[in-house]
Amino acid sequence: MDKVIDKEQADANLASLSTARMADLLLKVAHSFGGSKRAAKGVPKDWLPFPDYRPDSRQAEQADEPTKFILSELIHRFEIPVYVFVALNGRVDDSG
Repeated sequence: MDKVIDKEQADANLASLSTARMADLLLKVAHSFGGSKRAAKGVPKDWLPFPDYRPDSRQAEQADEPTKFILSELIHRFEIPVYVFVALNGRVDDSG
């Protein structure tokens, strides 16, 4: 469940990034037109729906326990080939 929430927060922030940059820019322009000598405080991050969101930096070395259980059930029922089981159960490879 945490992965779903993490993904939703990441997607919401990504979709709102250009809007947050625009809102920050408009705030600074409006602040400068107001005659203030100091610049407006704030960063685009303040305008994001989840400003305190930080992505999970851990890389999965292997499949988690629920995934291993489901894969073992599929292999016992002969619903997936062994090479698919090995590929899905092994280490994540980003080499392409």
